[in-house]
Amino acid sequence: MAGMRTDKKSICLFLVLTFGIAWALQFTAIFSKNQVMYTALVAVCMYAPLIAVWIVHKGLREAKTGVHWKPVFKKNWKWFLLAWPGMAALIFICTAFYFLLFPQQFSPEASWFAAMIPEGTDLKGISVTQIVLLQILTGSIYGPMINTFAAIGEETGWRGYLVPALKVHVGRRKALILCGVIWGVWHWPLIFLKGYEYGTGYPGAPFTGAFGMILFTTVIGILLSFLYDKSRCIWVPALGHGTLNALAGAGLYFMQAGTTGYLLGPTIAGVIAIIPAALLACICWLRSGQAHDAE
Repeated sequence: MAGMRTDKKSICLFLVLTFGIAWALQFTAIFSKNQVMYTALVAVCMYAPLIAVWIVHKGLREAKTGVHWKPVFKKNWKWFLLAWPGMAALIFICTAFYFLLFPQQFSPEASWFAAMIPEGTDLKGISVTQIVLLQILTGSIYGPMINTFAAIGEETGWRGYLVPALKVHVGRRKALILCGVIWGVWHWPLIFLKGYEYGTGYPGAPFTGAFGMILFTTVIGILLSFLYDKSRCIWVPALGHGTLNALAGAGLYFMQAGTTGYLLGPTIAGVIAIIPAALLACICWLRSGQAHDAE
């Protein structure tokens, strides 16, 4: 962690900047009532953690921040694969797990997506299901790469800086949990005011969604931290995060038309759908903690 500022004052400054910048952008996006502006500002707020790291350390070089930037593909190719097709496979497993438990919500005809297609649209003889599968396939190929360049903003702050900095004060395992909680709360304005991630109309909305997000960010944060620890390259968890952002909502296409709340699933953020990922995260959390305890 050469050059990384891990004192409590620096951590607090990082959090104030990260939340201040991101929440200012989120509230502006929410109240803009313009979908294009909303999408753009929410995307920009992903860079708030990176900006905070830059300000706290007066730069982004590894010597200043302790964040490892070099990809070293020859060494890390297997971790890049785990972050891309591996993360995609986990998302599909979580989606399938949800639909196995709630088969009545599964629509092979992709009726949820079909309901969004304007009436009278010429599909050129292609079925709605084929269109959805093609979108998922193409999204699996180019979506992660594009989303990685947005996700690097968050990963620099959460996995690159915050987890290692918190570890100094509370230990590795507690740092992972605490970072997951912080990351989840960071999304709260969008959840409370915009129905982000879970839609609307689910039981206990939006409060249950707010805590569902903490569960989700904690589980995913542990998995992404595992990738960072193994690769020592921040681009690996960024690719995993980018894959998640590209494909997490794929299961929604196959929901029954008219569904508005997704607290339980089928996205990986659902508190039921996430169970397979949570089991994997528990294993990573225990093994990671043991490895660092032995240092």
